Amino acid sequence: MNESEIYPYEATDISDRDCIVIAPHPDDESIGCGGSIVKHTRKGSRVKVIFLTKGDKGDFKSIFGSEYQNLRRKSAVEALTILGVGDYEFWEFKDRELLNEKDMVYKKLKASLENFKPELIYTPSPYEAHPDHRVAASIGWQLFTEKIDVVFYEILMPLYPNILVDISDEFKAKESAIKCYKTELFYNDYFSRVEGLNRFRASTLNPDVRYAEAFLLAGNEAGGRGLAVRLLRHLMGMV
Repeated sequence: MNESEIYPYEATDISDRDCIVIAPHPDDESIGCGGSIVKHTRKGSRVKVIFLTKGDKGDFKSIFGSEYQNLRRKSAVEALTILGVGDYEFWEFKDRELLNEKDMVYKKLKASLENFKPELIYTPSPYEAHPDHRVAASIGWQLFTEKIDVVFYEILMPLYPNILVDISDEFKAKESAIKCYKTELFYNDYFSRVEGLNRFRASTLNPDVRYAEAFLLAGNEAGGRGLAVRLLRHLMGMV
C-alpha cells in the first residue's frame, strides 16, 4: 500500500451532489459537516437536514429548565440559516433512545430518500461512542444503494477517513453556526475542539488549506478506496 491508500493527501469536492444530512441531535450537523453543508448550498445543490431526536437529555444540570428543548430547536434553525439550508425536519424521537425506534427511523428515512432522491447521505460514523450516533451510522449503512453513497462524518470521535474536504472558505460560516448552540456550548467548548480537529485534518493537504473536514465515503465512487473502506466493512459487519 502506498501512502495515499492509507490516508488522503488531496482534497475532494463532492458539493455538486444533492444530499440529506442525518443529525441525531441538533448541533451534530454543524459540528460534523457544517463546512461541507455550506459548500453544497453555495454550489446550488439541494440539501435537507433531518434531526432525529429532540436532544432533550443534553441539559445535564437542568440549567435551562423547561425552555431547553425550545432553545435547542431555535438554535438549530438559526444555524441552518447560516449554513444556507431551508429544508429541514424535526422528528423528535427521544434522546438516547433511538435504538428502541430503529425500525421506525429506518422506514421514515427510506421514505424521505424516495421523496427527496439525494445522491449522498451524511450520517455520523460508526466510530462514535454516543448510542444515537451509532444507531444513525447503522441505518445509514442500511440505506446505501447503487444510486446513493453514504458519507460518514465525525462528531466527538475521530474516524479513519478516505476523503478530506477543504472548508477553508466555509469555516467562518461553520463557526457561526456552531456558536448558535449556546445551550450546548455552556457544557462543552465544542467550537475550539472542532477548530483544532479541522486544522489537524488539513495537515496532509496543500499549505494553503487551513481547515478540512474528514469523511469516510462508502459508495460506488469510493469502490475499494484504501484501508478506510475495508475497515468500515469489517466494523459494520459486527454491528
